[in-house]
Amino acid sequence: MTASPLSHRPLLIGALAVALLSQGGCAWTRAKLGMDAKYQESRYNQPLEVPPGLDVPSTAGAMTVPDVAPTAASPGEAVPAVGVAAPAATTVAGIDAFTMADTVDSAWRRLGLALGKIEGVTIGERAQLLNSYEVSYQGTTMLIRAEASGEQTRVVALGTDGQPLASGPAAQLLALLKARLG
Repeated sequence: MTASPLSHRPLLIGALAVALLSQGGCAWTRAKLGMDAKYQESRYNQPLEVPPGLDVPSTAGAMTVPDVAPTAASPGEAVPAVGVAAPAATTVAGIDAFTMADTVDSAWRRLGLALGKIEGVTIGERAQLLNSYEVSYQGTTMLIRAEASGEQTRVVALGTDGQPLASGPAAQLLALLKARLG
């Protein structure tokens, strides 16, 4: 005896009805019997409130970019590319930076030789990895550093705080270096 496909139909309809009713049964039972989860009513489940002033990062110490007027290059001096600091103009006491048409490694070696020949300069430490020399000149300790600037090398004097020095003995020493290496 084989069962006909029609005899299974009531069983399939019954199973389908039980499946559909059980889908909504859990939520209905919880709501009717008051079995909602207690964490949903918690006062600690409130959205995060950010205090005023902490929703935006502070710009108090933000870096400012100074305006630089374009300057004409003197004969023999390259014009800097856009976005690269221009060689500083000569001040009364000296300069605050200059460029050399040389690679950084070669410029570092040439700086060492030139610093050794300038009267009053005492070379402390040499840091080839940083392309810099720690020197003392007229009672001021500074770092003379060669930095890559495109295909050229820019020479700057930095103070003990790492900030560029633009006046005093540092500017005079840079002017002497530029004259010796130029």
